Amino acid sequence: MLAIAAHPPELKRARDRCEFGAWADCAGTLRPWLAKEPPLADEDAVEAWRLLGIAEWHLEDHDQARAAFVNLLSVDPDYTLDPFLVPPPIVEFFDRVKREHEEALAPLRERKRELREQLRLADEAKRRLLLEEQARTGPPTKVVRVQERLYVFNWMPLGAGQFQNGQRAKGTAIAAGQLVAGMVNLGAIVFHNQIADDRGRLCTAGQPGCSRPPYTDSDRALLARVDAVKYVSAALFWALYAYGVWDAHKNYVPIVETEISPRGGGGTLKLGVEF
Repeated sequence: MLAIAAHPPELKRARDRCEFGAWADCAGTLRPWLAKEPPLADEDAVEAWRLLGIAEWHLEDHDQARAAFVNLLSVDPDYTLDPFLVPPPIVEFFDRVKREHEEALAPLRERKRELREQLRLADEAKRRLLLEEQARTGPPTKVVRVQERLYVFNWMPLGAGQFQNGQRAKGTAIAAGQLVAGMVNLGAIVFHNQIADDRGRLCTAGQPGCSRPPYTDSDRALLARVDAVKYVSAALFWALYAYGVWDAHKNYVPIVETEISPRGGGGTLKLGVEF
């Protein structure tokens, strides 16, 4: 089945040209386009032939205007021009064309009424069938909840991706590890700066235990241990972050459907995944 465009660009251009009174441009857009017999909804077809008929009338080509209005009536035999939007001479011209073809329009009008009645009966039959089936099986007993997951959470620290994927234990472990590593790293940095900036702990060459001034040998060994803690904690933090990002991407599902089935009192849950 062909897909029909809701608002063809040619029709929009023609409508814009007609609104500015560019009748030649409007007709020049519609003539070759309608000649190709594009698949159109009835509403768009009526509008296209209406615009072409009005444009041709303004261009004083009444034969082409008549042909456009006849095509319009072939789609909607009961159509009438709005006298508040269309000049009275064009309305009179359209009504005259309609009267001249009344004999041919009558069976077409009747046929369209029959089609509308058939569609109405088909809709009633469909609705009756669904009501009968619902009366037999009862009302719907399942509710499907659709949850959309955000991709950006996969790149966030502290186990955000794991929590979104429903892996709470893993997310808690990653978050706790990153928090501890971050706090240790921050404490090591602060402690290192306190020792390095404490001028009362500085020493000069020749003092006992000051082989490499301005820090004493004991302070230099302490700073080395603090640096080791600082680098190890930073490495642990980023290792946990990298693992969390990798694991979140591995288990990421964009859309999760949760089917809730309340039958049996307590109800059951059925998880479905849709990519």
